[in-house]
Amino acid sequence: MNILVSNFGRQHASRLLLALEQKGWLTAFYTALATEKLPQQVLPQIWQKALRKRAFSGIPIQKIEHFPVLFLLERALRSLLPGISRTTGDWFDRHVASRLEKVRPDLVLTYENTNRETMRTAKRLGIPTVLDLAQIHHDDITAYGRWFMSPEELKEETEVVNPRKAEALQYTDYVLVLSTFAAASMIRHGWPSNRLFTINLGIDPQQFTPKEHYPAEGPLRLLFVGTITRRKGLAILLEACNNLKHLPVELTLIGPMSDGSDLVRENAGRFRYLPFLHHDQLAAHYQEADVFVFPSLLDSWAQTVMESMACGTPVIVTENTGAKDAVYQGGGWVIPANDASALRSCLLHCAANRDEIETKGRQAHAIARLYTWEHYYRQIADALREITRREHLASEL
Repeated sequence: MNILVSNFGRQHASRLLLALEQKGWLTAFYTALATEKLPQQVLPQIWQKALRKRAFSGIPIQKIEHFPVLFLLERALRSLLPGISRTTGDWFDRHVASRLEKVRPDLVLTYENTNRETMRTAKRLGIPTVLDLAQIHHDDITAYGRWFMSPEELKEETEVVNPRKAEALQYTDYVLVLSTFAAASMIRHGWPSNRLFTINLGIDPQQFTPKEHYPAEGPLRLLFVGTITRRKGLAILLEACNNLKHLPVELTLIGPMSDGSDLVRENAGRFRYLPFLHHDQLAAHYQEADVFVFPSLLDSWAQTVMESMACGTPVIVTENTGAKDAVYQGGGWVIPANDASALRSCLLHCAANRDEIETKGRQAHAIARLYTWEHYYRQIADALREITRREHLASEL
């Protein structure tokens, strides 16, 4: 089985690539930038640190083709030319499409926004196509987007982005999603359930280990980890906390700054903010918190939820967070999305029931241990075996 993977960005592609490489199924990977293929000795130290997330460890570099000039051009010009990402993405997409006839893989696996021509060409050549969907159906993104997008952003999504995604879906045979939340979104918009595979992301239980102590008194220590953006429900979190002034609460926010900078400024002094931490440092913060709060307005999964659970810290998530699949099994609370009142009530409940925090925290750790990267690799392998069986691509994998 030979599988070609194309992803202009990164998302969780590095883990998918490892799953394929372990099985000997990866034939080629196309991306904007792979740091392994850059001459490290000529890169300034600050660049090496910034580009660390573009590493695809464990993948033979001869299987990777990247376009560093295109990557740097897009990064340099995107603030000046808003449409540059689409232009560079389309160039990348056309190049990958042009390689299909020569490579002739058994299966093509792509990601949204830069896959339209690749999927179209694959279908013309009779190659089955798979979309690894990092989010939910595009029409639902704009439906929920009214909570966190500007009018200009909504217009762009509705009139430009969504039609491109919809066209790519016409040439897609199967879709991989991260959660039942994402699966329900696709089915609601007409995608056949029998061409849908739900595959949860994993965690490393060696990195995120359980706490030993659950304080029965003192301030309620709340933690949020994720990009500082309105989509993560930060406005709801801050509103709920601001309405708990009679209750001693300590809130810590950890994550890179995005469009939530105004919220941070307006609420300065009411929380501690840390822009970035390595995993070992992050695990300590998960363990120190009483409750992890992730009131996202839209997340197909949410890796930080699982990391917190693995550390024995119970979580509060919304119905619009894919990781609720794990939380519903125990280890936390699920509340309606975009509801500060519901979040405030849940926080009050936690403060008044500290023993329940320990009970749910221990449940959270037990549940999170089921969501390992090894489990993810098995899910990927099982899904691709089923697809090859249906497409008569191989008698045995």
